[in-house]
Amino acid sequence: MPGTATPRNTAKAATKTAKKETTEAPAAETKAKTAAPVETAPEVVEAHDAESSDVSPLQAETLALIEQARAVMALLQNHIKGLRSIYANQKRLERDNKRLDKKSKRSRENRASNGNKGLQQLKPVYTVEMRTFFENNKNLTDNDGQLIVENLSYDSANQLSVSRKQALKLVTSYIRHHKLQDEANKRKINMDSTLQALFPELCAVKDKKGKVITEENCHYNTLMKALSRHFTAPA
Repeated sequence: MPGTATPRNTAKAATKTAKKETTEAPAAETKAKTAAPVETAPEVVEAHDAESSDVSPLQAETLALIEQARAVMALLQNHIKGLRSIYANQKRLERDNKRLDKKSKRSRENRASNGNKGLQQLKPVYTVEMRTFFENNKNLTDNDGQLIVENLSYDSANQLSVSRKQALKLVTSYIRHHKLQDEANKRKINMDSTLQALFPELCAVKDKKGKVITEENCHYNTLMKALSRHFTAPA
């Protein structure tokens, strides 16, 4: 009959139900597995945020030390740049000073060379006093025992020709030989009659009553200028 369930129909219905349950079970498990991460993800993120915002005192102190170290490093770098600039400027100044020293040295050498060359040139002696002085003291020697003038020479006008250097050496040798250097003042020379004849402008000047109005001024540093009158041609 149509409304009556037969054993055969009952078995078919049970089979369909079992298949349906079997099919739905894996689907439910798959759905559960897919949905589980979605539900737990916010909790993991929240836990991570909570850990990052919660900094321990030791970590805070470490971060502060790191910042201080960075600031010190920046100051050191600026200081090093300043020192390098100072070092470069110092080297440049040293180079400039060396160039100036070399230039000054060459200039001094040139002046000394020109001066010595001028002093060593033979020039005629125009005064009788200097000519007589050379002829009477030609055997005097310098500090090394060498003759200052080995042979006197005369020009075509029979003028004695000597250099200013020879004249100065001969005068100082005469002062040493006759012990005319002042004992109290080593720079001063006590003039005798020969030196007074050679350098009258260095002698003491007296008035009519014999009073000294100008002191004697014969010193080693005044001899070279006093020698000029003997090498100046008369007007």
